[in-house]
Amino acid sequence: MLQEKKETMNTEAEAMLTMKHISKTFVGVKALTDVSLEVRRGEVHALLGENGAGKSTLSSIIAGLYQSDEGGVMTWHGEIYAPQNPRAAMDNRIGLIHQELKLLPQLSIAENIFVGRIPRKRNGLIDRKFMQKEARKNLERLGMDLDVKEKVGKLKVADQQMVEIAKAMTLNAQLLILDEPTAALGSRETEKLFALVKQLKCEGVAFIYISHRLEEIAQISDRISVLRDGELIATHDTAEVPVTLLVEEMVGRRIDTIFP
Repeated sequence: MLQEKKETMNTEAEAMLTMKHISKTFVGVKALTDVSLEVRRGEVHALLGENGAGKSTLSSIIAGLYQSDEGGVMTWHGEIYAPQNPRAAMDNRIGLIHQELKLLPQLSIAENIFVGRIPRKRNGLIDRKFMQKEARKNLERLGMDLDVKEKVGKLKVADQQMVEIAKAMTLNAQLLILDEPTAALGSRETEKLFALVKQLKCEGVAFIYISHRLEEIAQISDRISVLRDGELIATHDTAEVPVTLLVEEMVGRRIDTIFP
C-alpha cells in the first residue's frame, strides 16, 4: 500500500501540465468531450487522431486561444492554469507552433521572432541589436544560417517554419506544442528539428507533438494519446505501439474491416 502511494506521488510530481474533464463546444458542435491527460517534464507526448479529432482544439485551449467549457480544470506546476489569451500562456513559458504559419511577411526575421514583445532600451527605442542577436542565436541552434534582417516573405516555406520554431524558443519555453511541425520540412530540416527536441528534452522541456506521420511519432515520442471525435480513446505509456492498434483506435474499427 505504501509503495502504491509512493508511486502515485512520484507520477504527480512528474506532471507539469494536467488537464481534467476538458470539453469545448462551438455553436452546437462538440469539439472536445471530457478529456483528461497530463504532460510530464522532459517528455514528448504525441497527440494522434484523424482530422477533426480535437487535437488542435485541445492545443489551442492550452495556448490560450480558446477557453474550455465549464467543469474543465488545468494545472501548471500544481497551480490552477486558465489562460485567457496567448500572452498569458507565453508568460507561463508555454509556446504553440501552428501548422498554419502566423508570420508577418513584410517584417524581418528578427521582428517576427519578437513580434508582440519587442525589446526596448531605457529610452524607449527598439533594441534592434539585442533582438537580432537573440534571433540569430536561436536560428543557429536549429542549424540555420539566415540573415535575420531579411524579410520573412522572401523565405522558402521550410525556412519560414524554422523561424516559427525559433520564435517559440526565444520564450525559454518549458512546454512547446508542435502542431504538424514537419509538414513543410524536408528530411534535413526534420533531422535538425528532432535533434533540437532531444536536446531540449534533456534540459527538462516538455513537448506536445501533433502529427499524422506515424513513423515520426514512433521515432520522437515517449507517450501517445489517441483522440477520436473529441474524446480521449487511449494513452499509451510507450511509443512502441503496433501501428494497427493506433489506426484502429483512431478510426474506431478493426483495421481488417477497413483493408480486408
